[in-house]
Amino acid sequence: MATQTIPVSKTLAECRALVFGRVAEVQAEYAAKGWLPTQLNLNAGGVARGILEIFAWILYAFYQVLAQILPNAFPLSASGAWLDLHSGQVELTRRAATKAQGVVWFIRDAQTTGNVRIPTGRVARTKADAKGDVYRYVTLADAVLLAGEERVAVLCEAEDYGAGANAVAGQICELSTHVPGVSGVTNDADWLTSEGADEETDAQLQERYTLAWLEEAGCTSAAYKAWALSVPGVVSAKVLDDHPRGEGTVDVVVRGSAGIPTDRLLALVRAAVAAKAPVNDLWEVKAPQEVPVPVVLVLEIVSGSPETAIALGEARIRALFAGSGVEDADTVPFGIGDDFVRDRVVATLMGGAAALPGLKRVIWTSPGESVVTVPDDGLATLESISVAADSEVVQ
Repeated sequence: MATQTIPVSKTLAECRALVFGRVAEVQAEYAAKGWLPTQLNLNAGGVARGILEIFAWILYAFYQVLAQILPNAFPLSASGAWLDLHSGQVELTRRAATKAQGVVWFIRDAQTTGNVRIPTGRVARTKADAKGDVYRYVTLADAVLLAGEERVAVLCEAEDYGAGANAVAGQICELSTHVPGVSGVTNDADWLTSEGADEETDAQLQERYTLAWLEEAGCTSAAYKAWALSVPGVVSAKVLDDHPRGEGTVDVVVRGSAGIPTDRLLALVRAAVAAKAPVNDLWEVKAPQEVPVPVVLVLEIVSGSPETAIALGEARIRALFAGSGVEDADTVPFGIGDDFVRDRVVATLMGGAAALPGLKRVIWTSPGESVVTVPDDGLATLESISVAADSEVVQ
């Protein structure tokens, strides 16, 4: 959300000018009335000057407090606890962060035979990402890798709350705690059974505040969107109300904090909608059509470390496909119905404060076309990624 301009504000110099200007304007009159023993010398030191300086600072402090209070008096410019207070007036509470849960494969050591017990509380983890973050996952129940089987699926839960733990395929690849007979771990693309979600941002809660009022107009598209967004783990929803499956039908397309939502999240949204939608409405809650995009490119750099450019570049590209809903000025993830546009990736890598240092240009191998078309109910997802760096690319 854009920074709000406070219509009432004063600097300390302006407050000082107000105080001293007022005294200079009326002190002759006040002295004549006996309210002052004599006219004050405002340019000299002394008690009177010190007192007026204190009054100027008090006036400045008042304007500072006003600058904090005034934006928070209005829901769409409020933040933090102030926004929570406004939201409570329309019976909304900020969605809490949740932990990711999913199936991690434990792989047999080639030298081991027979049954292998995997106790509760064993920890798998990712390697450090571009930010140096490592995500850890704890087994929730005992499991047994049976004799003759090469691997077994074990339900795990992230140690930390948030969408960052929604690992991509193969990202969970190390054991923190040794398990005899197990050589390693991995996760599939659809490993999640329950998405990890970040705490709802101010911008997301402000959107739901607006929808709460629009919902009062009846069973409109705004109402369907409000019901869907009330479910933790849903970061965006798109309502298709132009009869997508025939006369009178409505589709609610949901994006989760990991992108394509899990079956559990869709079930929760269906329950939320069913609790409020009219019984004769022909609605359907569904996941977006997945449009996989393979990204293969070379970063031509003129200075700096190629390894650093690769790590930062890959992290920023992944952020464009992330489902967390966390946006900044330089990275706005692809949403439901957004076409994949190569120039948007280039702008993310080369523009803004987070631009890759020393990056001269981006050379594409895949996708071959500048725009990958995504349907209205579709979502561009990252099929694979390969980022290389070269300081002497010839083309």
